[in-house]
Amino acid sequence: MRSVTSVMLVGAVLTATGPSTAQDRELTESSDFRVRVQAALRLGRAGGAQSRADLERGLRDAHPAVRVACAAALGTIGDKGSIPALEQAMRGETFASVKSQMKETIEKLKTGGAASANRAAIAADPQTQIERAKYVLQLGTMRNATGQRADLDSVMRQAATTKARSIKNTVILDGADAAVLKRASERKIPVLLVDASLTRLSQSAGRNGGVIVSAQVDLSIRQVPKQTLKGTVSGNASASDDARTTDKGIAELQNRAVNGAIESAMSSVGSELPSLAK
Repeated sequence: MRSVTSVMLVGAVLTATGPSTAQDRELTESSDFRVRVQAALRLGRAGGAQSRADLERGLRDAHPAVRVACAAALGTIGDKGSIPALEQAMRGETFASVKSQMKETIEKLKTGGAASANRAAIAADPQTQIERAKYVLQLGTMRNATGQRADLDSVMRQAATTKARSIKNTVILDGADAAVLKRASERKIPVLLVDASLTRLSQSAGRNGGVIVSAQVDLSIRQVPKQTLKGTVSGNASASDDARTTDKGIAELQNRAVNGAIESAMSSVGSELPSLAK
């Protein structure tokens, strides 16, 4: 079993896809953010004025993963009329990965890049990726063990998915996908299940009455289906603001610290993947 500690902070952008017919009601009414993500991506594939309108409203969704999906889907539709909505949403966006996707989509729309956006979405499909992948990373439980903020498990999952998608030659599954797992077994591709626990989220005084927020995330990596423990990884990160900070500002610092800790740990998983998969 390998144990690794990392303090490196890395950024990435999430893209995803799922072929189906458009169902805009799921984007607006489902309580499960994963369902809303898939609905947004279906709307992008369906195209049309109504899909565009629904996706532009979705840029204000409460969950960052849904906002990323809506921005990516607007890029797939390729209507330059969405640029003002994207620019307005980007000005108020607090998540770096979401802002990055919005910026990328704006640039693609300005240069007529809808076709390349659609090709990228197809390439991100796990059932397409598995045919040339060397590894499968399955994201499992994201547990907030600090007792602070019930929504931090969603922040963890968004950051883990975002960073994991930058690992080369690897299919990323958010939960189980029976077809992909079956194909991985047929091709003898190792499948590693990653569970995460936020074990520390602390706050201390910074300069001039400012605040420093620190976070630690511990990952366990198991090979499935036998659930053999292959290693553990810890990631640590801090975020600070030198000015006096409001409750909203504290929450943003917590988001940044948790994102950094997750991205740090997942970066180590990526670099150690050949050893962990043995």
